[in-house]
Amino acid sequence: MEQTVVRNLTPAELRAIEDHKYYMSQRLNREVSIEDAIDDFLENYLPEWQKQKQIQDNEAQIQMIEKKYNSTKAAGKPVDRLALATEWCDKYAHIWREERESLERNGFECMSVEVENEHGLHMRPTSNLVQLANMFDCDVYVHKKDMEYFNFYLNGKPYMNVKSILGMLRLGIEQNERLEFIATGKEAKTVLQALHKAIVAGVGG
Repeated sequence: MEQTVVRNLTPAELRAIEDHKYYMSQRLNREVSIEDAIDDFLENYLPEWQKQKQIQDNEAQIQMIEKKYNSTKAAGKPVDRLALATEWCDKYAHIWREERESLERNGFECMSVEVENEHGLHMRPTSNLVQLANMFDCDVYVHKKDMEYFNFYLNGKPYMNVKSILGMLRLGIEQNERLEFIATGKEAKTVLQALHKAIVAGVGG
């Protein structure tokens, strides 16, 4: 499988790509793959999206600083707006950015599970897992250690689309491997619960 994307996406970028994938599918009147959505987004929409996101992030940070300024002033304490802004940036900005770029903040549900099936996830259990994932109205991806095949990188980790039978079979998931799932969409939490239950039960393998 040829690797489509080498860019290391952030959760916010992946969330934007998920939205882009939906609208592409609507416009083309067919289901667009995550690979095609990523390629189109990065080529045609990323710069403008980054510009708008930077504006939104700056506005949000200014609001945080102004709130701190007003509360400090209301408490009767001496305060300098520039000094306060500098202090906030030094002490809290990195924490704020990490939270803003968290999976949860960007609408993703997460789940991890260890494969106990002594044969791992070979053809039959993998096929069952993919069929199960496709029953839910959401997008779901999986990461495992030492993946050679993937759809994209997210926060430095490669992920594969769980709804792709060919992609999942290429992972060669073995017993005792820990799988990390992320999902987004209407039934994200439900699909992760179902996948966890199925993997613990051996996925019919």
